[in-house]
Amino acid sequence: MSEPKTIGDRSRDDLLEITDTRWDSNGTMFVTVRELIGSGCWVGGLPIERMRTLARAALAHPEKTRSSRVIQKNDYEGCTYVTFAVSRLESHR
Repeated sequence: MSEPKTIGDRSRDDLLEITDTRWDSNGTMFVTVRELIGSGCWVGGLPIERMRTLARAALAHPEKTRSSRVIQKNDYEGCTYVTFAVSRLESHR
């Protein structure tokens, strides 16, 4: 088992980065992922599924993820930031 991803960790190809993680009182983790090359450079739109995979990797046991839904998308200085609400089947932190 690999260590969970944290703030500053990137995807293998260095195109995505985790910029924020936080828990709420219900055991849901909010993970913000940003793309690093500018949203206009992606062929076929932003890689939301790749961003979702990186967000799920912020949990210690991503295989126990119940859902990971987009709750916010922002464009800032040419980069897109997407925040996911990642919830688990069991409430472990």
